[in-house]
Amino acid sequence: MIVKKYQVNKLYLDKKGQISAEFLFITFIVLIVMAGMLSLVSDGIGKTETSDVAKARVVGEKFAGAINAVYVAGSGYSANFTIPGGLTDPASTFSVNDGTDTVDVTFKGKTIKINVIPKYLTGFSITSSSTDKVVTIKNQNGTIKFT
Repeated sequence: MIVKKYQVNKLYLDKKGQISAEFLFITFIVLIVMAGMLSLVSDGIGKTETSDVAKARVVGEKFAGAINAVYVAGSGYSANFTIPGGLTDPASTFSVNDGTDTVDVTFKGKTIKINVIPKYLTGFSITSSSTDKVVTIKNQNGTIKFT
């Protein structure tokens, strides 16, 4: 009878295996840091867009206020309103809607409706640009007209 002796080798950590584990750990940490940075950048972009919408809305509110002031002042009164150049990128559109008695501010497909006092308006639309635009608002016997 022949008895074979089997020698059991001790298992030692392989240097290559240790390097692979460290590489995976470092890669995981880098991905977490990059995800955090991406989150901060997207928040900043969202705030910039909100800022542009707010700028357009403020000008729309002032435009509606000018329309109301001309109406309240009575027949024959007129006023000039300036839409500042370079307000938003891309441009905003300001429309006077005679059907709903509102000033509609449109920016990147979103429309904000601002109510005005007069019920008799002439429809009007203007788009902001890189230069200032002046709109003349006139009250002619209770009807608000724009040029």
